[in-house]
Amino acid sequence: MNTYSLLLVDDEEEVTQVIERKIDWDKLGFCVIGHANNGLKALEMIEEFQPDVVMTDIRMPYMDGMQLCGEIKSRYPTTKILLFTGFDEFEYAKEAIKMDAAEYLLKPVNAGELKEVFERIKADLDRERDEKRNTDKLREYYMESLPVLQESFYMALLEGRVAARQIGKYAKDYQVNLSAPYYVVTVLHISTQSLPEEEREDPFLLAMAVKKYAEEQVDERWNSRFVIYLGDIIMISQLQEKDDLIAYTDEMDRLCRMARKVCNARVTAGIGYLCDSLEQIPFSYQGAKQAVSYRVLYGNIRSISISEVEPGET
Repeated sequence: MNTYSLLLVDDEEEVTQVIERKIDWDKLGFCVIGHANNGLKALEMIEEFQPDVVMTDIRMPYMDGMQLCGEIKSRYPTTKILLFTGFDEFEYAKEAIKMDAAEYLLKPVNAGELKEVFERIKADLDRERDEKRNTDKLREYYMESLPVLQESFYMALLEGRVAARQIGKYAKDYQVNLSAPYYVVTVLHISTQSLPEEEREDPFLLAMAVKKYAEEQVDERWNSRFVIYLGDIIMISQLQEKDDLIAYTDEMDRLCRMARKVCNARVTAGIGYLCDSLEQIPFSYQGAKQAVSYRVLYGNIRSISISEVEPGET
């Protein structure tokens, strides 16, 4: 059973003692953490102990119950407040409603009535705690699923399956930051056909090794996103200037040569067209795949930029 903390506030000490003795708090699911004889003292204790419920008198010196209620609601909005007083005045009841008090009781407090009130408060607290736990569990599941969701988004983006008006929404939902002036898609294609049978490794494991190596080696300034798709490693890279494409192409060339040494993989980096919006990513991807096909003419273990081999295309 959930147990909740309770702070009693009244300038008459015997009142709080009677209230504490009247109820079997443990059985109700509450624990009295202390008493305060005025609103200022109560605020200090609330800051220190963060009680779930504050039961306070209205008429008190220094800071009355209404002022205390306002301070609690502004600083600790989830704390439940129970107001009680010996003055049966309608104005107090109206103010209690404005302050969003959980309950309003009159002195002398009846044990049976008090028990019913705290049963209702506990039911509310239980429901709120269950909702929070469910929300936390869903958030935890969402964070665990985020890498898969991001990869799905990248693949949908590459294939042009995301409507232009929804790209920003999905990017925000999946915590994807693609906000550079220019983008370019690169296909890292691994050739295994030319290798003898005994030297061929598992294609998926080899792709994973190349992807991991590329993630470690590619310069952070390109802010690249990686995904294995249809046997290739696909990179969505972000460039700040158009002229950066030259340096980027050179880096992809070095990556292919080093992947041969480190991963024993024959990698061709097909570099697509430079584009200035996420809507054009599919166009860049098609260019990257086309660039890879030129490896039969230019050889592999190198980068091939489609804008160099087909300069007339736009």
